[in-house]
Amino acid sequence: MNSSLIKTEIDFKNIQKKNLDSTNNKMYQIASCSKFITYVVVGKLYELGKLDYDTDINKYLKKWKCPAKKITLRHLLTHKSGIDKGGFPGYDINNKKLPSNIDILNGNGNSKEIKFVEKPGKKYMYSGIGYQVIQQVLEEITGKKLYQLMDKYIFKPLKLKYSTGKILYPKKHKYNLVKIKNWDYKLYPETAAAGVWMSTNDLFKIILDLSNGYKSNTSKLLKNETLMLFLNDLYNEEYNFKFRKKDNEINIFHTGSNDGYITVMGCYPMLGECFIIMVNYISSVENKIKAKQYIKKQK
Repeated sequence: MNSSLIKTEIDFKNIQKKNLDSTNNKMYQIASCSKFITYVVVGKLYELGKLDYDTDINKYLKKWKCPAKKITLRHLLTHKSGIDKGGFPGYDINNKKLPSNIDILNGNGNSKEIKFVEKPGKKYMYSGIGYQVIQQVLEEITGKKLYQLMDKYIFKPLKLKYSTGKILYPKKHKYNLVKIKNWDYKLYPETAAAGVWMSTNDLFKIILDLSNGYKSNTSKLLKNETLMLFLNDLYNEEYNFKFRKKDNEINIFHTGSNDGYITVMGCYPMLGECFIIMVNYISSVENKIKAKQYIKKQK
């Protein structure tokens, strides 16, 4: 695997006979692939001795307490904590009073409060809010916001200029965002689960680094043993970040979908193959509604 794959991605866009509004520095909401970025932050803090995967998270929490007992970061990272909750709807782009992470966990935002319906470790149940619990743990342990931890442990070491976990209010940031005509993107204060913005090249560079770490233990982000720690736990879970082993091959894979954006990432380190798909997209029903509103305004 080498950096020539980045050039391949650029060439693919250039051969299209369409006016595609996408360049190397344009950023998409990577949606649930934000969980992949959060995982790397957890791994780094684990290597630094700041946390343990199998400790009851309430030992780390002071400002907010998990309502269930004996929940660990391993449970939360692998979606086996027993929490019954999927994704988040996002907030209007002009909303100036977004909920805090504790508000989100307590159900004081536009999503339901955290609810445990299974015993920890018993069943795989994909959970966005589970990653918001992880965010709370990370922020309380370090005293830093999650977007600051992403910047310190991932974006700066790899010199990524087009990546951030910050909430990007319109006209109040320096970034070049991929948008949809006549459609405003939504704000996601749920950084860990869905709130990261990134360019295709920046996401590729993270995957490339971790792939090199798996092959030759040369990652600038995580050690090989950290990458492999969840191999069995993450096996064959479709939406979860994983190093999935099949036919002696490791597959780094995740998908994500926010209102207006879809991301799919996958990589086979030993084969030297990788793909990243980022799309600015809204459903046909939403398209029809917006189209009718737009036509009405033009009359």
